[in-house]
Amino acid sequence: MRLFYLYFFALFFSSCISNKNLEYVQSKDPFEISSVDDSYILQNGDLLSVQISTTTEQIHDFFNKEATNNSQLLVQNPYLYGYLINNDGFLDLPSLGKVKAAGFTIRDLESKIKDIAISYFEQPVVKLNIINFEVTILGDVKNPGTYNIKNSKTNIFYALSLAGDLNLTANRKKIKIIRNNTSSKKMFYVDLTSKEILTNNMMLESNDIIYVAPLRKRFYAVNSITNIISLSISAVSLYLLISNK
Repeated sequence: MRLFYLYFFALFFSSCISNKNLEYVQSKDPFEISSVDDSYILQNGDLLSVQISTTTEQIHDFFNKEATNNSQLLVQNPYLYGYLINNDGFLDLPSLGKVKAAGFTIRDLESKIKDIAISYFEQPVVKLNIINFEVTILGDVKNPGTYNIKNSKTNIFYALSLAGDLNLTANRKKIKIIRNNTSSKKMFYVDLTSKEILTNNMMLESNDIIYVAPLRKRFYAVNSITNIISLSISAVSLYLLISNK
């Protein structure tokens, strides 16, 4: 009988998980990361909202009148009034014609469209946004699902926060990312506990799928040494109580 209880206690404590397995970006010492260009590169299939403001009111209204007259519908369903980067990598814009878009950052494309628009509009100001930047988060998270993200410069931590963060039983050291863009498909893993995830500048792309696998065993969360001591005392007390009967 005593061997049974010893086995039970050993199994119980082997199923505890410490803070070390829960903390993100672990490092004993502070470190600094150099600034890098993390701008999203546009690709085929991206849907953009395009706004051109100009001092020439009539021309401005001509380019934007459809979205302006249907502003409520635009909020409810922006896909109706977006401009799709086609399979050849081009946008087809009113007045401006076809503009190469795939392979550019949003800021570079804004500058490119502005250079073209100067021939048609007076002092144009161009504003672009990605409408269909979505990531799907599955597995051991609080709120799995597909999320539309307004900021294309998005890292994995922000995406996971939209899903309510990982559950305590999630495997933080092996997060699977399936990159599902129109030109290629690939899969790779990232370790959220390693500082390398910051130094490698891990940014998401539109249509990425994030899968969070559970640990092989379900664990009890132990958040501090105090909790461990308390559990140990309780376990020993229970063992002594049973063994003395």
